[in-house]
Amino acid sequence: MYLPDTNVFILAAEAKEPDKRFLEKAIAKKQIYLSVIAIGEFLSQASDEAETKFNALIARFPILTVDLETAKLAAEYRNLSFKTKRVHLLDCFLAAQAKLNNLTLVTNNKSDFPMKDIKVITP
Repeated sequence: MYLPDTNVFILAAEAKEPDKRFLEKAIAKKQIYLSVIAIGEFLSQASDEAETKFNALIARFPILTVDLETAKLAAEYRNLSFKTKRVHLLDCFLAAQAKLNNLTLVTNNKSDFPMKDIKVITP
């Protein structure tokens, strides 16, 4: 099961490979979860057409929210990241959601996720 980062959705919406192919396969196999973080990021810059298609996707798949456990783990990741590479807090939330839900995080920016306890792949 996969948790796609925002950049995967953006590139797939632009019909860029391999992101488009990856998402098509994962959607067909019902292997994705969506994060409220990625949803907010995507919709904040989506065209009307992309928003319509994305809303259809939102209706079909589980949505991960940010609860107290997720927020605490995200803070822990952020604090640890100061020792290596400064990681954006939103990426820490995505990583925490992946960890707590035993999901593989899918991104084109693996360096944004230096956490050692989550699985991160590129499409």
